[in-house]
Amino acid sequence: MVERAFIITGTSRGLGFEICKQLIKRNHTIFALARNNNDFLLELAAQKDCSIQFVKYDLQHTEGIPALINGLINQVAKDIQSIALINNAAQVTPLGRIDCCDPAETVKNVQTNLLAPILLTQSFIKHTEQWDISRTIVNVSSGSAKHAAAGMSLYCASKAALNMFTSCVQIENHRSLTIYTVDPGMVDTDMQTEARNEEGLPLAAFFREAKESGALISAENAAKKIVRRLLGSSGKG
Repeated sequence: MVERAFIITGTSRGLGFEICKQLIKRNHTIFALARNNNDFLLELAAQKDCSIQFVKYDLQHTEGIPALINGLINQVAKDIQSIALINNAAQVTPLGRIDCCDPAETVKNVQTNLLAPILLTQSFIKHTEQWDISRTIVNVSSGSAKHAAAGMSLYCASKAALNMFTSCVQIENHRSLTIYTVDPGMVDTDMQTEARNEEGLPLAAFFREAKESGALISAENAAKKIVRRLLGSSGKG
């Protein structure tokens, strides 16, 4: 019997990959949303008798998100104990002065970092509102939501907006719903690599020093904290 269901975005690499990997357990079913599949996760799920379905989808195509979530939730057995949505997918680019950012890339950033999580949250709540089970939404945020950074205006603004959106939904008092943001800290992912190698980004040197001094958190350890809290809030551990 499947006891818990999870919808996770951005699972092909980095933090999303590690969250997905650590949630692969017997009696779990996982919908992994990403632009690319990950064969390792498929093999691990087969070994652990965990149901996993990769859903190849680019979250920049926000107009298709409501139908996507509706389709996934219709596949979930109604006798599960809990269901969770983890909005992890994000992009840090474009980086640099706002007047130098490409307009099309600017739109893609806001679509991925803000509009997609909003629409995913909206659809998830709508299609599970009548379910008498524990529901959890985790929106992965960043310290950049609270600290202004030259050359990172789009990333900082989208994460700050995601925090406020989450706070507003929290006080709407949806039945059996827990929703919160998590700031995993500075995690050693491809996103960090992009930031520290970006020419002209004022914080690039800071990010390089963090990498060289060992100050970055591994994706595995960051995911452990997220998964521990998630499993604690979505039924018995």
